[in-house]
Amino acid sequence: MNTDNIESVQQLLVKLAHIASQIEARSADAMRRIEATTGAMHQGVERLDGGVERFTQQATQAISHGSQAAVAQGAHQALERFNQELEQSTGRAKWAADALGEQRRSLTLAQRGLIWKSLIALTIGSLLAASGSAFVAWQSMREIRKAEFGTSILRATRSGALSVCGEERALCVKVGPRPRRAAGRGEYLLVEE
Repeated sequence: MNTDNIESVQQLLVKLAHIASQIEARSADAMRRIEATTGAMHQGVERLDGGVERFTQQATQAISHGSQAAVAQGAHQALERFNQELEQSTGRAKWAADALGEQRRSLTLAQRGLIWKSLIALTIGSLLAASGSAFVAWQSMREIRKAEFGTSILRATRSGALSVCGEERALCVKVGPRPRRAAGRGEYLLVEE
């Protein structure tokens, strides 16, 4: 083999190594984007697949035109290994995207469950608050009735319908000339005011 051919093959290999390192850098950048979002991952994978195929075709053409068969075969094997690693990385990225999708679905279900539980808890809390308010209102009405009874006694005392009579200082009621009976069996007399 003459020195001109060796030098041209060496230059070609240096160019191929530079191109391969550029493709590797692009692949690493694409993988970071793939992990960030599922949509960007699918687009990056499509671009990488197309770029690798074009690169493989261009590299194979360049090698077949300017070098010997042994160099072409070695470069082709290196490109095949690179392509296999890229396909494996793409497969891992797709798996990661699927896992993220599954986690998103699980989180959505968990959120829905928490929303329903919150609604149930709010309903129970509202019912407890309403029943507590009803109890307080009932108790207040009872106190109002007691106060009205006390007011009625005070009014009867001021008007003289209810008084203390005689030497025994007994409680007496003014019923008027024609007393009226009250209660279910008539056991009470109405006070005349």
